[in-house]
Amino acid sequence: MGEKMICELCGSDVSRTKLVMVEGAAVNVCSKCEKFGSSGAVKAKNGTVLLPNVAERLDSREKRRTERDIYQTTGELELALDYNTRIRMARQKFGMTHEELAKLISEKKSIIIKIEAAEMRPNDKLVSRLEKALKISLMEVVENAGETKKAEYSRGLTLGDFIKVKEKK
Repeated sequence: MGEKMICELCGSDVSRTKLVMVEGAAVNVCSKCEKFGSSGAVKAKNGTVLLPNVAERLDSREKRRTERDIYQTTGELELALDYNTRIRMARQKFGMTHEELAKLISEKKSIIIKIEAAEMRPNDKLVSRLEKALKISLMEVVENAGETKKAEYSRGLTLGDFIKVKEKK
């Protein structure tokens, strides 16, 4: 015969219990008391019990803290280097002024001018609106971005890699 367990809410002896959250505490309860809690407790690797949102926050913190290899191929979409030219050319193709494009995407004229002059990088929402309005693509898949650079910097980076050195005459 199976081992008897005790419901941590009502105290009755039962054959099985279920882990639920009751008022922010994880407790093992019987089937009768199960309705007083919400299932969704998550057991962490070390055996502690966490609320679902706490577990999500811990996972996201762990992802932020892990080092990323800048040479690793990600296949992620990035804003194209020539985004400003693409926007200007498409706007001119449609015969629009800066002001007309700005009105079309609900943005200020000055923002459009700055983006076309490459003085400002558009955020993801603005990129999406520009792509729709101008029927262009501003995002590119970044692959193998660092494989050629990896060998070049296998010795490690130095200050000389970041600054322009003046040669003596």
